[in-house]
Amino acid sequence: MTYGDWLRRAHEDLTRAQAHLRSDPAVTFDDIGATAFARHRVYRRLAKLVELLTGEQPARPDIDRDTVNIALRIDAGNNATRLYLGLTAAARIDPRGAPTVAPIGRVGRHLDRAAEAVAVAGEILASHTPPMREPVTPEGIAVRAGAGQKAALADIAALTHDMLSIDEGFPKWLSSSHSLASNVYAPVADEARWASGGRLVQLIREVRAEAGDAPSLLHLLEMPPVSGTGRAITEGATARNALIAARDWMYRNGDDVRAVHLAMATRVGLAISALATPNAVGADWRSWSAAAHAASQLHGTPPHGVAVDVARELGLVGRWVRPGTPRPSQHSLTGARLEAMDRLAAVLPSVAEVLSAAAQKAARRGNFFVAGHRALERAPGSLVYHAVTKWTVAPPDHEQIYRLRLALREVGASALASAPPHLPRVAPRLAKLAFAAAVEMEPNSVRGLAADPAVQQRRPDPGRSNRSHR
Repeated sequence: MTYGDWLRRAHEDLTRAQAHLRSDPAVTFDDIGATAFARHRVYRRLAKLVELLTGEQPARPDIDRDTVNIALRIDAGNNATRLYLGLTAAARIDPRGAPTVAPIGRVGRHLDRAAEAVAVAGEILASHTPPMREPVTPEGIAVRAGAGQKAALADIAALTHDMLSIDEGFPKWLSSSHSLASNVYAPVADEARWASGGRLVQLIREVRAEAGDAPSLLHLLEMPPVSGTGRAITEGATARNALIAARDWMYRNGDDVRAVHLAMATRVGLAISALATPNAVGADWRSWSAAAHAASQLHGTPPHGVAVDVARELGLVGRWVRPGTPRPSQHSLTGARLEAMDRLAAVLPSVAEVLSAAAQKAARRGNFFVAGHRALERAPGSLVYHAVTKWTVAPPDHEQIYRLRLALREVGASALASAPPHLPRVAPRLAKLAFAAAVEMEPNSVRGLAADPAVQQRRPDPGRSNRSHR
């Protein structure tokens, strides 16, 4: 279903909710609270649609009602900002007081379904125009540039008009549902009276009149396809290029490296070092095993944006290195595949140093969580205790982070010890040595890494080395 389909479904549910206001009071007192909160969710999610259209929060959502009234009376103001202020002011009920039960009556059920439909429409829009970020699709770029924005605001205004029609009869519905509802939910009734009888009604007319008869370009929006779906690495050169690309991205975007990148990269390093020639540069499987174990103990927030694609690339490299459970005849590699493993192993020292620096930076930003002690807890009203794991933010000097960085440093030390004699035995930074070695093995890859400062490390002068041996 498209963005327009979900908005149409929300409109149908709001129309049905309005039709049942007079004839269907709440079933229980809890049903009143659930219905009032469903009303709150519809307004909040309509305000979220305005945020996604504009790419930012147009105004503070906690501005007092008097200031909102003044802003709504200013005809020269930005319609998106004024609409956002009106939507947030129409639903100031505290979300912490949300009921734990779903609505039972037909009014509450239709409001709840409308809120879910608007939320799904928001997810479709967010997949093209992420909040507080640059658009990720051509459609998102067009929306942020203003294409179809007036018509999209008119769609939100149309749903807001449906909510205002419900708010006209909502106070009476509250009082007819329960004798105590008028007192308990007096703030909700006051919000409904303000929304349906204030300046917000006139603003809705202005927004819809400004859009005119222009069709909404957003109605046909769908979820964009997931990039990389069905792709697989089939040869060693592609696997090496993917590993180098992931390494370079982590080198330049250390702030975006997450625990999943560390876990996947260390597992890839362990698989490569175990399958490469024992004397190959970077093939220190013991250090990679320790690093993979330490990285598996770290947890953190999931990646987003380009970081998701980088994690996917590391997974593709891992599946090429270890495509599945090997048969007895596949335990030893020969020929071109063994050579490809050695070439991958030559990249591992620089990967290790990049991961070590990224782990330190991420720990300083508090991106890692570790499992702490387990405590017995019981839910209120229950006699059964459950063991609950307490999670804590891992400080930079946490044991697992220390073990991870120590193992990665061991990879670099063993790589320097086993480096070929034509390379310098001492380098200011291991990353520069490994990046330079990669450039020396593949001159064509200089173009892809030219922007990296580490690539600009000079290769050793063979003539000077020969003179030193004479």
